[in-house]
Amino acid sequence: MTDRSAILLDAAIELLRDGQVVTLDSVAKEVGLSKAGVVHHFPTKQALMLGVVDRVADGWEAALHAETGPDAGPIERLRIYVDYVLRTDFDGGDLALLADPHLRAELAARWAERLAPWTDTDTVSDPAGRARLQSARLIADGLWADSAIGLLTMTADERDRVRDLALGLIDAAVGR
Repeated sequence: MTDRSAILLDAAIELLRDGQVVTLDSVAKEVGLSKAGVVHHFPTKQALMLGVVDRVADGWEAALHAETGPDAGPIERLRIYVDYVLRTDFDGGDLALLADPHLRAELAARWAERLAPWTDTDTVSDPAGRARLQSARLIADGLWADSAIGLLTMTADERDRVRDLALGLIDAAVGR
């Protein structure tokens, strides 16, 4: 990725944070380029939005990798994912996968592909255990979405209690 591409992606994410629509034109205006200057790096809106999803996912993955070693198994990765989400504040830029209704399926698929190593809930064969893992993930994903949209306000203590509950579900799923 070139420095200019990174600047364009960061501008698009900033537009999302501000609740604005991301288009090739809006990104061009945000960085003071012509639309052709943006198209040079991202020939279509689809390419731009996939780049935005990848840029946001890169940030998430960097944060998640910083908390684990290379030998972490699926349960530990899910635990790290849930813990990260439940102690991080998010904004509209983190909802890049929902930014364009026409591309939503493709953007969501890219997001799911990028975060799949962190969100595996199929490693436990016991249906009750798997339900606990899925519930922990749903708690984390729900807080992520509500936080990014600005719907949910929780005190630090409430958030810690929800985090403990979600992590307890993971522990119970694997008999800890």
